[in-house]
Amino acid sequence: MTDILRALRTVWNGIGMAVALFYYNWGVIFARWGQPHRAFWYMNRSVTMNSTNPKGYYQRGSLYMAVGNHLSAVQDFSTAIRLNPEYADAYIRRGVMYTLMGRDDEANQDFDRSVQLGTDRVKLEKEIGTLRRTL
Repeated sequence: MTDILRALRTVWNGIGMAVALFYYNWGVIFARWGQPHRAFWYMNRSVTMNSTNPKGYYQRGSLYMAVGNHLSAVQDFSTAIRLNPEYADAYIRRGVMYTLMGRDDEANQDFDRSVQLGTDRVKLEKEIGTLRRTL
């Protein structure tokens, strides 16, 4: 009996992950089409169904970033980093959010970590300089 339950649980988890991927993909599509409300609807469902996928939190954080919700963006980027500590892009995005929030020490730590993970320092410093001049 336990073998059957284990097999059913595996199938059910696989279906849940497939549905979460469906929601994730549609969230990305709606974000690209400039429809953040629909994108959030799909991304929220994606991270609810698969809370261990750092890409879902990263994408939703990027949506929050686009609409100016800095705190929620930082939370989602932090969750993506917790799930995958080597997610360089999440460190960069969280660093950008910290910069926009005036938290330069934390931003610099994130930028340094992304460089340790392989980000091109010269290119990153140029982008950071441009960002800081616009503030």
